[in-house]
Amino acid sequence: MPAATPTGEGAVLRMFASNAALPLVQELTRAYSREHTNISFELESGNFEAVLQRLYDGDTPYFLSSYLPSEMDQEIPLWAAPVGQDAIAVIVHPDNPVSGLSRSQLRDVFQGRITNWSELGGEDQPITVISRESGSGTRAGFESLIMGSRQTTPSARIAPGSGEVITSVSRDPFAIGYVAGSYLDDRVRTLAVDGVLPEMDAVAGSTYPLRSILYIIGLREPDGGQPLDLDYRAFIGWVQSPEGQNILSGLAAPLLPAA
Repeated sequence: MPAATPTGEGAVLRMFASNAALPLVQELTRAYSREHTNISFELESGNFEAVLQRLYDGDTPYFLSSYLPSEMDQEIPLWAAPVGQDAIAVIVHPDNPVSGLSRSQLRDVFQGRITNWSELGGEDQPITVISRESGSGTRAGFESLIMGSRQTTPSARIAPGSGEVITSVSRDPFAIGYVAGSYLDDRVRTLAVDGVLPEMDAVAGSTYPLRSILYIIGLREPDGGQPLDLDYRAFIGWVQSPEGQNILSGLAAPLLPAA
């Protein structure tokens, strides 16, 4: 979106984030405040449905999320500015010998049709499925890309955040889960999906199949009609600029691959 000239006066901007996008918004706002010392941010996070309700309630004008419902699923029309891409990474314990799965195998695992790792080239052990809670944007994205209209198995263990999924999988050698790529650490190992690992180049180049667009979402475009509109517009424009995209690339993929 076209950048704007900020007001030049001190301003506090409320910028919420879905749980999956929290590390991204923390890094972006920290870098922006270093460059624009008159701007500070109030940050909060929650699952997608909770943060969206805070938007409807007027608690924040904008939030960052890796999930945007379709127009048909929006109770109130939303405005959204794309700012980057993130991976939904499928993770297992580092000791699990399975290196990758196809999308159809993932669907069968999370649907409960494949229940033992031996069916996937692993050990003869039952699969522990870890899923996110209802209302999670990461879960909505995963189900849209993998499950379609199929239901996640009722035997799945539910974790309230990507960090909790990583903790659960790191403690169970036979668990499988999915997380936002910005949360990955060395306690778990990622699986290739259709032969492609969720590496930065694969996400930016659109070869990794489980990708989500990162959006700054609001009820309206910051067009100057409300107080602080120019400050929000300047921040969003900065995130989409080469400088902001460079900051973003430390945790996620840029909006578009480099030319």
